[in-house]
Amino acid sequence: MTDETLASEEWWNDYRDVVNADPEMKLHGRDAFDENFLVGIGEEHFLVEMRDGEVREVRTPGLDDAWSFGVVGPREAWEQFVSEVPPPHHNEVFASFYRTAVKGEDGYFDLVGNHKRIFQNFRPFQRALDLMRTAHSGGEPRTEGSTRPAEPAAATIVGRYVTVDLDGVDHRIYYEAAGPEDGIPLLCQHTAGCNNQQWRHVLADEEITEHFRVIAYDLPRHGKSVPPSGESWWADQYDLTAERFADTIVSIADALELDDPVFVGSSMGGTITLELADWYPERFRALVGLEVGLFTPGFYIQWLDHPHVNANDVNSHATWGLMAPQAPEWARRETLYLYEQGANGVLKGDLYYYSVEHDYRESAADIDATQVRMYLMNGEYDYLTNPDDAREAAAAIGEGATAHEMKATGHFPMSERPELFRAYLKPVLDDIRGIRDEPLPEVFAPEDFGVEASE
Repeated sequence: MTDETLASEEWWNDYRDVVNADPEMKLHGRDAFDENFLVGIGEEHFLVEMRDGEVREVRTPGLDDAWSFGVVGPREAWEQFVSEVPPPHHNEVFASFYRTAVKGEDGYFDLVGNHKRIFQNFRPFQRALDLMRTAHSGGEPRTEGSTRPAEPAAATIVGRYVTVDLDGVDHRIYYEAAGPEDGIPLLCQHTAGCNNQQWRHVLADEEITEHFRVIAYDLPRHGKSVPPSGESWWADQYDLTAERFADTIVSIADALELDDPVFVGSSMGGTITLELADWYPERFRALVGLEVGLFTPGFYIQWLDHPHVNANDVNSHATWGLMAPQAPEWARRETLYLYEQGANGVLKGDLYYYSVEHDYRESAADIDATQVRMYLMNGEYDYLTNPDDAREAAAAIGEGATAHEMKATGHFPMSERPELFRAYLKPVLDDIRGIRDEPLPEVFAPEDFGVEASE
């Protein structure tokens, strides 16, 4: 199909056939997705009638028609959305909506109607919209990158526990490590609500572990780390604060007796590099912040932990629009899968730090990055903290902080684009080791590292 046929009768007929044949919709929409939803394409509006996860009819809504929710936007936004490789922030409906609702920008989608019902139907609704792209490309689903490539069988990764004291309470912390005991410690922080499995490809990279002792841990309540030993933790509201987050990282480094470690983290693990540089600059050799922003609002919301909403579906599928569409299917699905493993309330609690506590808009100049080198690296498709946010942060901090755009990646570069991310990370690690003669590029692009933009 071509853009000129978007939303024609023939287009909608093809779309119906694609949705009704999709195995994922059959699996997750049957007996559940019965919501009529509205699609506004410019001045035209269409009612999509869904029954048991199938499209029964698409029509112009009449006075007697009822619908629960919908997505509306300019025709240009829809044309970008259904393109084979959509541009950043037009690749998924919630990526686009964030630019409208939080950033206040024009040219993106808006969500209308009952937002609670949207989150109750989050997974099939998101899939139904994504299948518009499949229909627009001729009805053939994307198949490249769906098979995970062979991984090194001999990778020596050791899993252990360490007890960490936080405010007089013992916390049993799980971590995995690879590389020589005397290597430079590389301490890896996972994203909000997830766990250290996001770093498994870095742990298994022999070029990195030749010189670095890679250590990826689970925060308390995450992954294999157990809840605190104090009484009644199950009755306590979990809201991660900036102070507790930074103290936990430093306490883990102390408990493991790490000498002059490098810290790398993504999302909340990226933004915390600002607090670490501000409060603990002497404790680290360098700070590598992935997906960094001075201020990251909008994600401490009730639907992430609500009794009327399947939080597992919402928390995991919220990652979809944060990833680059060029990323291999298996890696994006695996990133989503890792989020399906989180305990209730943990992601929302992490986002208290991320979207409520963290705010360096007025105090970034207090950070002295000449004491600890800062590398701020944001992905092209990250709609929460895009490359301009890294540039803004580096400029506000000043000397010692540099910003680097990562092309063809999103919010979870280490798990959604494992091969490409490691190619981007290695020159940074070389720079930290002091063996790189030339400055790091401001823009990291796949073609510069012999990696395909799409996998």
